[in-house]
Amino acid sequence: MRTLCRSDKKELRRLATDFGLCYKPEVQEAIDNCQSYEEGRRKILKAYELAYMK
Repeated sequence: MRTLCRSDKKELRRLATDFGLCYKPEVQEAIDNCQSYEEGRRKILKAYELAYMK
């Protein structure tokens, strides 16, 4: 599992922006507080599922 660095956070923000989720507080919290890239990605995809797949 990759450790989170500045470029990983940048990629997570880009992913959230591409999905139109950058304004959601839970997504911002996930990006700021996740311990790994995979954890942040998983949380963003879960928020996407809740927002668009219901």
